[in-house]
Amino acid sequence: MKSMSDTSSVNVELSIVLPLGVIANQLMKVEADLRFLNAKTSAYAGERQAGDTAGQVAARLDKINEALEVIRGLVSDIEMDMQPRSASSRSAKARTDRDD
Repeated sequence: MKSMSDTSSVNVELSIVLPLGVIANQLMKVEADLRFLNAKTSAYAGERQAGDTAGQVAARLDKINEALEVIRGLVSDIEMDMQPRSASSRSAKARTDRDD
């Protein structure tokens, strides 16, 4: 029979750790796609004048950068939530909760 901590550990793995792994893999694929597009863009820019296409690309790049900023903030929030509280903050809280 599994203990409550074993069940809790499995729940955390299924609800947080595995989805984060999937997201990490998806982001690595997006990074590879962006690197490929960067190489194509560099080659294209050297060949001809971009003109109207440059404006369309710039608008899409702005949206990508906005999304990346949001992702960075969310990752930072997740990291902060997942870090255990330090022993000093726990002991300080324990001291403030005492009545003596």
